[in-house]
Order: sequence, then C-alpha cells, then structure tokens
Amino acid sequence: MRRFVVDASVLLSAVIAKPDSHPSLLLDAIRAGEIEMVACERLLDEVRRGLDGRYFRERIDDNERVAIPTMLLALALMVTDPELVPAVLRDPTDDYLVELARANGAEAIITGDRDLLEHEGLVPAAMSAREACLSVGLI
Repeated sequence: MRRFVVDASVLLSAVIAKPDSHPSLLLDAIRAGEIEMVACERLLDEVRRGLDGRYFRERIDDNERVAIPTMLLALALMVTDPELVPAVLRDPTDDYLVELARANGAEAIITGDRDLLEHEGLVPAAMSAREACLSVGLI
C-alpha cells in the first residue's frame, strides 16, 4: 500500500469540496484503504484550527466540525509528533511535515503549499492533490 502525508490544507479542502475534486478523491481512497495516510497530533491540530476558523464555521455545522478530526484519527496511521525537526523549508512551521514523512516511510507529502511544492530536491517529494491522484490511478 502506498503511504503519504497529507497536509491539513488538502484535508480541509476535501471536506468541503465537490465529490469529484482531487482532495475528495484522495480522502475517499484513504477511507477505502487504497492509500495510507500518516498523521500526528500536530497535523490533526492544524485541521482542528482550520475547522474552527470563520470560513468553515460558516459552511459546516458544529457536529460535523467535531466529527471530522475524529474520522481522520480513525483513518490515519497515527504516529508521535516529530521531535527533532531539521530546518528544510522557507517556512519552518512546515518542517515537521517533511520529518513526519521521512521518519515514517511516506513516499510523498500531498499539499497545496507552494513552499513545499517548489522546494527542489525535497525528500520525500511534495505533490499536489492532482498529482497524487494521477500517481495512484484515481484519475
């Protein structure tokens, strides 16, 4: 099974996007057990903070906003938050995603973050939701 780290922005997009959107297709594949998502509490906290923001409060009812992180927790291969996080990216707050992926055998980080997507030589590589869908045969 293919293993990925899925950035909070992609997960948040998946919960409000059209069913045939790339983030939604990825979330469906995770639900179906076709791909494995590696996550940690720090990543789920980012999702929770996003869901608590005005944009999501206006679009998703309170019960669903509480249920989404619980669902992700059940779907993910949960690991401990990375402790030693080397500086890799321009935005140091995302360095933990790189270490999370490296330490847990993820083949890529699925993200919409340009800092990750445009970082040359990033190991493992970052890819967009569309690229991930193509690589696993979802589109």
